[in-house]
Amino acid sequence: MASFTCEAVSGKGKRIKKVCEARNSGEVIKSLKDEGLYPVKVEEIVVGKEIRSPISFDKVKRKDIVFFCRQIATLLNAGIPLADALQIISDQILNKNLRIAVSEVSEDVQKGLPFSDAMKKQNVFPALLVHMVAASELSGTINKTMNRMADNYEKDLSISRKIKGAMVYPILLGFVAIGAVVFIITTILPRFADMFESANLELPALTKFLIKMSEVLRNDWLVIVGAIVAIVVGFLYVARTQVGRRTLDILKLEIPIVKSTNIKIITARFARTMSGLLSSGIPLVQSMEYVANVLENVIVKEKIMRAKEDISKGAELTDSLRKMGIFEKTVIHMMKIGEESGKMDEILENTANLYDGEVETSIQSMASLVEPIMIIIMAGAVGFVVLSVIMPMFEMAGGIG
Repeated sequence: MASFTCEAVSGKGKRIKKVCEARNSGEVIKSLKDEGLYPVKVEEIVVGKEIRSPISFDKVKRKDIVFFCRQIATLLNAGIPLADALQIISDQILNKNLRIAVSEVSEDVQKGLPFSDAMKKQNVFPALLVHMVAASELSGTINKTMNRMADNYEKDLSISRKIKGAMVYPILLGFVAIGAVVFIITTILPRFADMFESANLELPALTKFLIKMSEVLRNDWLVIVGAIVAIVVGFLYVARTQVGRRTLDILKLEIPIVKSTNIKIITARFARTMSGLLSSGIPLVQSMEYVANVLENVIVKEKIMRAKEDISKGAELTDSLRKMGIFEKTVIHMMKIGEESGKMDEILENTANLYDGEVETSIQSMASLVEPIMIIIMAGAVGFVVLSVIMPMFEMAGGIG
């Protein structure tokens, strides 16, 4: 909708000025005539268009996409035309990049461009969402697709939040342990060191090591902080490289504590995404490719692409997935039933719902396992420092006796 300044004359000859909202000047003139006014002047108000900066820190997050999908579905269900729905939503979106993108999509749709093509022109929408919209345009089920995608992204967001929440306490314990050890070494241990030195004691190797560490921490703390920062930055850089990411993804599938949870997350995401794609009428081989791009684990992605190649050569879906060695036997069996009954999308949706619950349980179990491990490590670190102080004191007491 655009804004226009309007000047009109009433039947009594009175000149009226006001601002009108309409798609074009023709609608404004018609509206004025319907009110019994004679249009004199109609001009569009040109507002400075919001520009998306090529360098922006306002990244479009998953929660922004959830809001976009949910609002589109709600407005379409209410009978509002797509172009109008997009315009309404663009005024409500807080994220600048997404707001500009939706506004531009609205303009393109008003010009007759298909919704999916307009979305594809923007760089903020997930590829899967664009493909799903393209498929739903043919069947006329954009509202249902947007609702389904909002549910999918909400579940992914919920899993991500639960994992972060589960890790807060163990990480906090880790920082407390490090802080306690550093405090004891830099503040308390030096006082005992002076006492041990005045007593001319032959200190144990453990105590000598900690006294030396105390001197380093107190005298060269800037160098240590710099080294820690360099290590963290280096790790983050390597993790973004192809080799680093591949290594981390392998570890996620091999480390006992996180392996089970990661497999369940991958299974739930795979089943939920495949269900949506197949129910939208997207062919199986093409759906496999889209799913591979959704899953974040490089190793699993490569295996799914190999399974896709097998399927394109005539292999059955369940046989190809079994060869991957990722999914549990229960999942393969359920999908086999779906394959034979022709209700693969329904079976996959049920599988996704089942594993969503499994993921939540697994995250809680992982957190309950990590917490005692961190407590043991913290107790061991503090006990190690305390023992290094007590051992010389026993020797002093023995010498006095």
